[in-house]
Amino acid sequence: MVSSKIIKKISLGGNFMKRLITIFSLIALMLLSFNSIAQASSEDAKKFEQYRQAIKKEFNIDIAKYKEKLKGGKADGQPITKYDLNQLIMGIKVELEHTKDKMTALEIATDHLEEFPDYYTRLLKMEEEAEKELKHKK
Repeated sequence: MVSSKIIKKISLGGNFMKRLITIFSLIALMLLSFNSIAQASSEDAKKFEQYRQAIKKEFNIDIAKYKEKLKGGKADGQPITKYDLNQLIMGIKVELEHTKDKMTALEIATDHLEEFPDYYTRLLKMEEEAEKELKHKK
C-alpha cells in the first residue's frame, strides 16, 4: 500500500518528480566524473612508470624516491611527467656537469624546463653554433 504522503508529494504539480530527476541526473554526472578521474589517474600512473623506467635505465636513479631539495625553484610542486621525457634526460646529462647528485640535476632540469619546455634543445643548438663560430675564427 502506497503511503498517502508519497502520493501527495507526487501530485504536487510535478515538483517532486523534477527534483527527483535532477538528483538522479546529478548522481549520474558524479559517477561519470569519478570514472574519468580514475581513468586519468591510471594514465598518469602509466606515464610516470614510463618516465621512471627510462630515467632509471639512463642514470640508475629511481624517481619514485624524488623529493625537491632546492626550495624556490620554478618547478616546485609540479609532476615530473609534465615535462618532455627526452628534454629531462638531456637536462640531467647537462646538469651533471655542475653537480654529482643526479636527483639535484633532475630538479635543476625541471626548473629550466618550466621556463622553456625545449630548454635543452635550445642549449644544444646554441652550443653547436658557438663551436662553428670558433672553428671559423681559427
